[in-house]
Amino acid sequence: MLPLAATLLAGCSPAPVNDATVPTDTSLPIVGSDVLQFYGRVPRNLIFVSIDTFRRDHIGAYGNTQALTPFLDRIAADSVIMDDHLQCSCWTFASTTCTLAGRSNIERGHIPRLNGNDENRPKVPEGTPFLATWLGQAGFYSVIVSGNDWLSSNWGNTQGYDESLKPGGSAPAVFSTASNAIRSAQNRGEADRWFMHMHFMEPHASYDPPAEYIVGEDELEPWPEDLTNRDTHYQWRSEWPTMTPDEQDLLEAHLRILYQGEIRHLDDELADIWDQLDEQGFLDDTLVVFWNDHGEQFWEHGFQTHAYKLNREENDGFLWFWSKNIVPGRYAGPTSAIDLVPTLLDLYDIMMPPEVTGWPIGEAPPDRARYAEVLARLGGGNAVTLAGKKMIYMWNGSVEVYDRNVDPLELHDIFDPKDPEQLYLWSLLRPQAEAMAPLVVDGIPAPIWPANLP
Repeated sequence: MLPLAATLLAGCSPAPVNDATVPTDTSLPIVGSDVLQFYGRVPRNLIFVSIDTFRRDHIGAYGNTQALTPFLDRIAADSVIMDDHLQCSCWTFASTTCTLAGRSNIERGHIPRLNGNDENRPKVPEGTPFLATWLGQAGFYSVIVSGNDWLSSNWGNTQGYDESLKPGGSAPAVFSTASNAIRSAQNRGEADRWFMHMHFMEPHASYDPPAEYIVGEDELEPWPEDLTNRDTHYQWRSEWPTMTPDEQDLLEAHLRILYQGEIRHLDDELADIWDQLDEQGFLDDTLVVFWNDHGEQFWEHGFQTHAYKLNREENDGFLWFWSKNIVPGRYAGPTSAIDLVPTLLDLYDIMMPPEVTGWPIGEAPPDRARYAEVLARLGGGNAVTLAGKKMIYMWNGSVEVYDRNVDPLELHDIFDPKDPEQLYLWSLLRPQAEAMAPLVVDGIPAPIWPANLP
């Protein structure tokens, strides 16, 4: 009988990226987990390619037809892809922290906050364990290079890494800083086994890609100011409610085109970085994980950029695993960002810490609920997704419900306070908000409970 993963992946025969990505010997025994399987053995080293502000629906492997990501699509074709993956928040500090901790921020007892000052915007408490902590105990030398300060030693969510470094800002600078650090550690004899984490800032606002990546702007009426300037972009974003419908359509079209240009540019940069990783031997005996920290909204639910709400534009995640000897395919089961850590600990046969509450991918019970939280531009908010039904509660008292099984874009709010299934979702979600509220230091209004829900 075929292993479970082979059954799940049957019929999937993607074309290789190049000769180097083809398993060297498919006659070797298959090892690993039920979902992540490898010919011969589990790769020894680990690379994270985490990407800021990257919408899942802009990737061809997730259904986009605009050919924005030819490199990422080729890599994904030789990977194991999570088809139904949700992030645990909608902005970088919150989402990277719960992802790398393998548990929600509420469970950790600390809520990352966007608005405020140093007094009411606390860092992650000292001594908090993360994936790098447990990998270090297993002999990994780890380096993180992040283009976003919200994932850095300044906020405490890079604890456990042997080195937490800041690049010059561009994607090539992230790669060169990270690869040089690993190579230096190898030369010192400190990195027999290593974990390289590269967090790329683009396509974060403002969107300012090189001109050759901007496609379609010349077909639009000009915008009166330079939207590639961050302050100008944010100013016009704030003006949105006062604009005419035609002005709104034109602004959205310009911003979407610029954002797509950022995606194209980053995809090309990642292709160049990939070639260098391969040439320098970093892809040999290495598992590479691609994931995003959150997406980006273009007024689908009333706002633009992110850190507002937990709808799919901001909260849907992508996740896939690649190695030269992986058995490629897709996994259709529901996964959460907090599942990444336990999946890797299980794969590397590292004892699961009791504080980790995510599940190794493929092992979660079928009735498992997936949660997300936010404390940012609109105050507090919580979401729960179960069996394709999603409830979003914002602390201003609003509630939205979507059936993602038939409405994957979350366009039709079906909230009905008398529906038994929705009442059950509320029974799961309200305790999340109740547990989160005392963790907010000050300055954020307390939750307003909906009058029509128990």
